[in-house]
Amino acid sequence: MMRLTFWDKFFIALVLVLSLAGFVLNFSLDAVTEQQYIVVHVDNDFVMEISFNKETEDRVEFSFGNEDEHTAVLEVSQGRVRMLPMSKDLCPRGICSHTGWIERSYQSIVCVPNRIIVSFREAKPDDVDGVTY
Repeated sequence: MMRLTFWDKFFIALVLVLSLAGFVLNFSLDAVTEQQYIVVHVDNDFVMEISFNKETEDRVEFSFGNEDEHTAVLEVSQGRVRMLPMSKDLCPRGICSHTGWIERSYQSIVCVPNRIIVSFREAKPDDVDGVTY
């Protein structure tokens, strides 16, 4: 039978503390970075960009379709966004509206039948990060 030494226990405790610190740091840094823009693409074409903050309360409409004959509505509230339900003719399953509120930069709303993508974008970088030739 193997017995744990003092250094084995110390190493295990150190790994646990560093792991916990990583989780805490990740969530605290995520809280510091606030989304500043919502970007809407329809059929892979840029449609609009909405600037907002935590106090913004708004409903934004945008058109889509071959001749922009349809309208979708986004609700922006407290630093988050959701798509309001569309008619069953346009979006039969309504998965985009069932997605609910999104508030993190890695989340998005996708409406596959109408090819709509709503996502967050951080503030524009001031300088060029890199160039590829």
